[in-house]
Amino acid sequence: MKKALLLLLVASVVSPAYSLDFSLDKLNLADLDVKAAPAPAPVPAAAVKAEEEVPQDLVYKFQQLKNDLWRLESDTTWLRSDINRLETDARRIEQGTSSPFFSSDLRRMSTDMSRRLNDLQRYALDMKNLLNLARKDAKLNQLASDIEWDARDLDNRFQFDVINAAQSLEYTVRRIDPKLIGYDTQWTASDLSRICRDIQWKTRDLRWDAQELVRKTRP
Repeated sequence: MKKALLLLLVASVVSPAYSLDFSLDKLNLADLDVKAAPAPAPVPAAAVKAEEEVPQDLVYKFQQLKNDLWRLESDTTWLRSDINRLETDARRIEQGTSSPFFSSDLRRMSTDMSRRLNDLQRYALDMKNLLNLARKDAKLNQLASDIEWDARDLDNRFQFDVINAAQSLEYTVRRIDPKLIGYDTQWTASDLSRICRDIQWKTRDLRWDAQELVRKTRP
């Protein structure tokens, strides 16, 4: 009797435990039977916007202004020496030495300087036009840098060399007796000095605009 009761007690304890193990096994298998989540579809890379090509006529306009300023800069390389030579001739006249071509040389110098002023005024308008058309581009920026280089050289040349030479010539001519050199020659020397100052004002503005052009075209 006691053995029967003992067997019954053991069976009652083992059965729930076995049932619990079986349920846990089923749960573990269910957990393991999870379908793998599908990999996210790759996001297509944003299309790179094609860089707009700079019109060739715009490149030509930059190149044309660069060439014009380079020619003017080259044309004025020896300008100070030419004016100093005129002053040397004026001093000889003051000392009583004849110089029959001095007046005509001075008038030609003044005429040439007026032409340079007219050219600079035209180049200044071209520069303003380029500032309105400018866009960020490596080629345009290189041309703008060349333009700025020549504009800076021109401005420095007139500011520190040509104006001083022209003013010195004017002072020398004006102190000479008009009977020796002529009133017209004195007026021409004054005009030359004034035109050189006008040119320097233009070269200063041109230099500032050229610096702005470099900034506007920098990629």
